[in-house]
Amino acid sequence: MHSFRMVLIPQCGQCGTAVADDAGREKLVASRLLDDALRRRLAAEGWEVTPGNAKVNRGPADTVGGDRLTCPACVGRRERAADAERRRLAADHARPRVKTVDLSAKLGEGWTLTQRAGDAERHRWLVEHDGTVRGHVQRYRRASGGFSAGWEAYALQDIYQFRCEAVSCAQHRPGSSFLWSGRDLAAWGVAFNPPFDADRPDWATRTRKATT
Repeated sequence: MHSFRMVLIPQCGQCGTAVADDAGREKLVASRLLDDALRRRLAAEGWEVTPGNAKVNRGPADTVGGDRLTCPACVGRRERAADAERRRLAADHARPRVKTVDLSAKLGEGWTLTQRAGDAERHRWLVEHDGTVRGHVQRYRRASGGFSAGWEAYALQDIYQFRCEAVSCAQHRPGSSFLWSGRDLAAWGVAFNPPFDADRPDWATRTRKATT
């Protein structure tokens, strides 16, 4: 009777470059969960190592529970692309403002909404704090090309835009999780990322007209 043991070659998840051993040959391992010594060696050589999780690992070749590797070349390409995007965003955000709305009474000192040339036609506003762009809000554009009364909110983190889901008290319609009922409420979402069950801000509380 013959027995077989699985052997694996750890490699970059982006381009497939294999990890080499001390002799320059492809490194053989018994599991995608690498030992700590190999992880430290790869990190020192410029690899990006995202450790796996032994609690969810279902076997030596499990791609979910095992380590994920990115080689130095792919790390460098990603960082250069990110730097280029930062420069593009910086140039875009530096365009002159043609309109500014002070939101300090609603959101706190230093918060503003601003528009550049062309933003008004798109119903788009930058959300800024002390001159730093923190995200943007815009009316939702329907598939037909028209604009909804609801607003989308996007927070900026480094070079990435993350949509802020509308909290229950500020939804455009019940169950409309991605549309906010107003521009300033959408900016509030960008500024503070309130929890889903947050109370409606005092400045946005609807008041019922007195009747006689």
